[in-house]
Amino acid sequence: MRSLKVAFVAAFAVAAVPALAFADDFEALCTAADKSEPTVKSCQCASTKLTGADRTAAIEAMKALNGPMAAGKAEEVAAATQKHAKGVEILMTAQATCL
Repeated sequence: MRSLKVAFVAAFAVAAVPALAFADDFEALCTAADKSEPTVKSCQCASTKLTGADRTAAIEAMKALNGPMAAGKAEEVAAATQKHAKGVEILMTAQATCL
């Protein structure tokens, strides 16, 4: 019985730890440009609403947009936005449901 409990705890830890790290990555990317309280709350809420392929698309879009935006390179931002339009749309929709 004890080994069953240990196996259950180990399985839960293996499943939970990557999910927590994934959530942290999402929120860090989402708040990279703006760390104001409304943005942080919006990103935390959106993080709870996105899963699977939608979450991956949103993360990829944020990764593609954050670098050029920070550097002030409008042309690269425009190119990244077109390439990652679906991810941006998913993120914006999730944030809109949190308002």
